[in-house]
Amino acid sequence: MAKVKVGIVGSGVMGSFHTKIAAELKEAKLIGVYDSDHARAQAAAEAFSTIPLPFLEELLKKVEALIIASPTSTHYEIAKAALNQGIHLLIEKPLTQDFRSSQELAFLAKEHKKILSVGMIERFNPAFSKALSIIRKEKILGVEIKRFSPFPERISDANVIWDVMIHDLDLALVLGKTEVGTIKASGKRVKTKTLDKAEAILYFKDGMIAKISASRVEEEKFRQVQITTDKAIYDIDLLNKKLYKRNFETLIEKTEIEVIPANQLALEQRDFYLSINKNRPSRCSGEEFLKTIKIAEEVENKCSCQ
Repeated sequence: MAKVKVGIVGSGVMGSFHTKIAAELKEAKLIGVYDSDHARAQAAAEAFSTIPLPFLEELLKKVEALIIASPTSTHYEIAKAALNQGIHLLIEKPLTQDFRSSQELAFLAKEHKKILSVGMIERFNPAFSKALSIIRKEKILGVEIKRFSPFPERISDANVIWDVMIHDLDLALVLGKTEVGTIKASGKRVKTKTLDKAEAILYFKDGMIAKISASRVEEEKFRQVQITTDKAIYDIDLLNKKLYKRNFETLIEKTEIEVIPANQLALEQRDFYLSINKNRPSRCSGEEFLKTIKIAEEVENKCSCQ
């Protein structure tokens, strides 16, 4: 399989992680990195044996694929320029800042016959993947997801819905087998001028209910998914990649199910490169992700109306 010539845009936390993975994977050939902060791009390039590019246009001329891990506000313009030059894209969540611009990118990628993948790393969490394989033939009755974390030191250009909850809205849609009918949501500001805590309840048309809670102002990290099916209850510890099963007869007793460890970001990138070489949609395509963005916007609107 041919190595995919890839470049990285953004040398912050996620950009550095992506650069490291791209430098290590046999499926990729890391061409270079770009960041509007040239010193940061230089440091990233030196750390991972690649070259810094002072201008984005230079990078676009050298690659066939691009990973965009810059601030969300920059995604649309960079992605549009890349797609118009025939470049495949992996864009960090939440794709862009709104449904309309995300939809435009999805249409543009389809028009140019290019892969547009969204960096939803929890889809590649080995504990979640294992749970999906187990419950494939079971009827899901309800889902409860909690994602809590301390206030981030980094400055985010997104509220808690787009910065944190977006992961779990996406997981709920992966689990749901029908469309969402009704949504209830609430949220509040704690440390910033935007929402720092939010709760949403999604009522799916087949009866499944997903309750999602997100906060970025807690003391400790906590990422938990609980799935209740017609057969059992499954508890997924996303943070520690653990999976437990509880039978209805013995609700207190948990049986741990073996999960094979894996680097989620490596799995995500490998899926992207495989999609390019196989000419098939990635596990989280831009077109599919539009559903998640639409739900996120509805949750945000309901929180804003309070």
